Order: sequence, then structure tokens, then C-alpha cells
Amino acid sequence: MNREKLLSKITEKWPAKVISLLIALVIAVFYRMNTLERRTFIVPLTVIGNEAFIPVSSFSDTARISLRGEAGGIFPILEEDIIAFIDLGKYTKEGTFIVPVQIRKKGSALGVEPIEISVLPADVSLMLEQNITRSIPVYPVFNGVIASGYVLTSQSINPDSITVKGPRTVIENHHGFNTEIININGRFESLSGFTGIINENPLITIYGERMIEYQLTINKILAEPPVLYLTPAVSNDEYEEAEKND
Repeated sequence: MNREKLLSKITEKWPAKVISLLIALVIAVFYRMNTLERRTFIVPLTVIGNEAFIPVSSFSDTARISLRGEAGGIFPILEEDIIAFIDLGKYTKEGTFIVPVQIRKKGSALGVEPIEISVLPADVSLMLEQNITRSIPVYPVFNGVIASGYVLTSQSINPDSITVKGPRTVIENHHGFNTEIININGRFESLSGFTGIINENPLITIYGERMIEYQLTINKILAEPPVLYLTPAVSNDEYEEAEKND
């Protein structure tokens, strides 16, 4: 067969041959897609910090990860080797922002191909505020009544204020921390000890120990001495003069 005949044979009905080839490719891809496995799991959604600004709006602290690939590739991957995170490093002012959720692979997830990774949510809406530091007073909380006939004469705590950090509006509107309850019911002598500081706002970070030392001085009430009314003393001369006048 000469070259002209061979070329004519190849190009004969070429549109139908091209269509057949494309159909075969589509079928092959479709088959491969349907034979791929899917695996889903939940991982923590971490925040890569921005020391100057901090989220004040709530958002999910987990992300749903979906892996798609060959079973031998995706199922050996450890869940802790897929990291979901949001990066706040580029934000330089207060406001509300749509922040994308990003994925990073490590360990057993590295080098696994082909693999598709999707994450939900794909992004989160965050309100950011300036992260400020401030000193806020601490107030001791007592429960009960000391014993009858005794009185609390002095009290002190150390420290009487603590340094905290958090979103600007949260810190500016927080005017004091209470301690855990100090029970003084029926006490008739001085006492001292340590108690915790109550912080019910997860957006506020307390620096240092979350304990304070307290000292209470309790004394017995002293009975007041009776008041004596005495007759003034009179000299003999004054007495005799009084007799004469009478």
C-alpha cells in the first residue's frame, strides 16, 4: 500500500472516527470518576493570628473536609494531616470581612495524587476589632454572716487588679472581675487563702495566674464599759459656808 492509499484510508470517514474517540474518552473519564472513592471527616478550624486585630463575631471552630480519590490513596491519610485554617495576617483595620478557609497538607497527605480536597464552609464572615490590653479591678465576693459578737475589721486582696487582653469594645465595657465565693459564715477568727478569678467571657485573656490571695481580719466586739455618774467632791470650807447660808 503506497503512501497516498494509506493516508486516504486513515482520513476516510474521519469525522465519525473523531467523534468515536471523544466518546471513548468521555466514557473512560466517566468510569474513572465513578470508581473514585469519597471520604469525609471533621477537623478543627484554626486561626492564624493577627496580634493587632481579633475576631469578635462567633464562627464555627470546625470544618468539614471531603477527600476524593483512589481508595488506596485517601483512606490511609490521617485526619490530623489535613489542616483547615483562616489567615488574618493581612487585615489592618477594624471591620467585617469575608475570610476564605484554606487547606494545608502535611505528613501522610503529602504526595497523594490524584486527590480532590474540598472544605465547608468555604469562607467565614468575621468582625475584627483592635486587640487591646488594659488593667481591670478584682472584687472579692463573700457569702454568709460572721459569728455573732464578731466584726470584720479589715480585708485585702492581692492583686487587686489584673491585666487582660481582648477586643476593644469588650475590654472597654468590662469594668471588673469577681472572685469565686469566699465563705465567711459563722467565722469568728481571721482567715486568709487563695481563690480564683471568674472570667465568663472567652474573648478576654487574663495574663498571669487566675488566682488572688485574700486576708480577712475578724475581731470580737468589746463590750462598752458602764458609764458612772459621780457626785463632785466638796471641801470642808465649802460645806461650812453652805451651812451658814442656809
